[in-house]
Amino acid sequence: MRSDKMVRISIKPFEIKDAEMDRLKRELKGNMTKVLAIKLDVEHYGKLTQQQMADALGITRMTLYRWKVYDYIFEYELERQHELRSEHYRREYRKLSDRRRVSASEILGDAAYLRMALGLSN
Repeated sequence: MRSDKMVRISIKPFEIKDAEMDRLKRELKGNMTKVLAIKLDVEHYGKLTQQQMADALGITRMTLYRWKVYDYIFEYELERQHELRSEHYRREYRKLSDRRRVSASEILGDAAYLRMALGLSN
């Protein structure tokens, strides 16, 4: 396939919206470190280790671990954002797939479909 004919696949990366950021701030009682931890974890999923995330936030890796395991509000919000991320990518891939149902008349042609519908085919 020639490069000028190649189809460019563009999938928008997931970003937490401003309304969701405000909601996270409210739910986590204004603790911006926890909000940023969720943002880093969700938006850079699989790209950063727990240690790299902790270093970026200025906390220890164990603090991050404790939040994920023992802080049920943090745990719930993190899971919720991951579900929103999954839904975002499902929609993006669905747009790319361009699947549509093919009708019987498109497969057989109009004349053959008409014969089949009328029961005239052999």
